[in-house]
Amino acid sequence: MEPAVYLISGPMAAGKSTVARLLAARFPRGVHLEGDLFRRSIVTGREEVTPGLRPEAMEQLRLRYRLAAAAADTYAEAGFTVALEDVVAGPLLGDYRTMIRSRPCHVVVLLPSLEAVAEREAGRREKGYGDWTVEQLYEGFVSSTPRVGTWLDTTGMTPDETVDEILGRTGSTRFPIVIADPDPGWPALFERLAQPVREACADLGARVDHVGSTAVPGLAAKPIVDMDVVVASDADVPAAIERLRGLGYVYQGDKGIAGREAFLWPRGAPAHHLYVVVEGNRPHADHLRFRDHLREHPQVASAYAVLKRDLALRHGADRLGYTDAKTAFITAALQAADPPEGV
Repeated sequence: MEPAVYLISGPMAAGKSTVARLLAARFPRGVHLEGDLFRRSIVTGREEVTPGLRPEAMEQLRLRYRLAAAAADTYAEAGFTVALEDVVAGPLLGDYRTMIRSRPCHVVVLLPSLEAVAEREAGRREKGYGDWTVEQLYEGFVSSTPRVGTWLDTTGMTPDETVDEILGRTGSTRFPIVIADPDPGWPALFERLAQPVREACADLGARVDHVGSTAVPGLAAKPIVDMDVVVASDADVPAAIERLRGLGYVYQGDKGIAGREAFLWPRGAPAHHLYVVVEGNRPHADHLRFRDHLREHPQVASAYAVLKRDLALRHGADRLGYTDAKTAFITAALQAADPPEGV
């Protein structure tokens, strides 16, 4: 079985430790990793995370997340599936996922009802909230945490049922990267995938663009369609994210690229990549420039196909390594293309 990383978050007393340990035990080689270990390891000079967050406390929090992410990656590289549990709320949830380089990386947020969390906290011998109230931290998840990954209301679920639900929602298998010959059916597949997205985001005036290699006629590519959901302004992005979540897409945050919100396709749908971008912002402009440059310069497209086939052989199922290795070529192509207007 392929290794994976599960980042399990939620407020304290949400059941993260129990669920993470049970989840890790479901795999032939499983690791339960507590992010808080790296906070407790600081013997002197430790700054606690309090509602009035001091700069040094934030730096130590980010250090803890980086160390936990590195430990998870190291275990995954050794062939273990890792259930990494930590309390991470607000925009840091997307940052934490980006720190974890291993793929697949599944974010799971456990969020039982406020009443259930308060009752569990009251029944624990060791209190975890310190200077926080249960309501303060819970509100941080509800109001300011982007809905990255899979969110579960576990109020009426046992730990084993929660693990079953996590595995049911996140099961995936990584196969070696395959570069397929050009398929004239890719535009039709894009249209089929784009139609429900257009309908869900129609009230936002959103457009759906076919981008990536499958949008370039005659170009060999991974048979995975790339789509941009293009909204008019930053103010439309949260609504677009919620519309897509309603279709079963799993929000993945920006994955380290500001201005491009990424999603995992719904269960049962053909594999495809979907992003929300704002009309004319840097990620959107780069997607269009690169696509159009390849369409207009067949010799560049041919060289890109050769490179991709070579990288697919070298990187196997390592999609992150494969993507990173294409960066220099893409950067050079963007520099050769005409600069976009207004950017």
